[in-house]
Amino acid sequence: MAKPRTPPIYTSPQDVALAFYQAFEAKDIEAMMSAWAEDEDIICIHPSGTRHVGYDAVRQSFEQLFAGEGKLGFRLEDLVSMETVGLAMQSAIEHVHSSQGGARGMVIATNVFMRTPTGWRLVMHHASPAPPVAVNVPSGPLH
Repeated sequence: MAKPRTPPIYTSPQDVALAFYQAFEAKDIEAMMSAWAEDEDIICIHPSGTRHVGYDAVRQSFEQLFAGEGKLGFRLEDLVSMETVGLAMQSAIEHVHSSQGGARGMVIATNVFMRTPTGWRLVMHHASPAPPVAVNVPSGPLH
């Protein structure tokens, strides 16, 4: 019989964010859901996907993602965050790559965290495909 996991106590929004991305990369559903608040008002929107509301719906959405072949990795840039006593927000550009090293694209993500009696937890993750980045190609001589 498997020993039940003791839910971690995340002491900061940054700890939850790190746990979220580590669980995503490991395709670990139990670790993923320990980052989320156990609440029926949590929300998750995956890129080009529908809105999943509630703990069971969010869990099912990640189970479907994790059932796919291969793993994803994330590199965050242009991180913007704010934190109040009980609520925090993080917005970033996610550079997504496959476990085989190939680039998959860029996503604009927003995460919202709430301080709960058991530490900080994720209450909303919204990820949207990033628009193509325009590349300025110089015309004419460089000097």
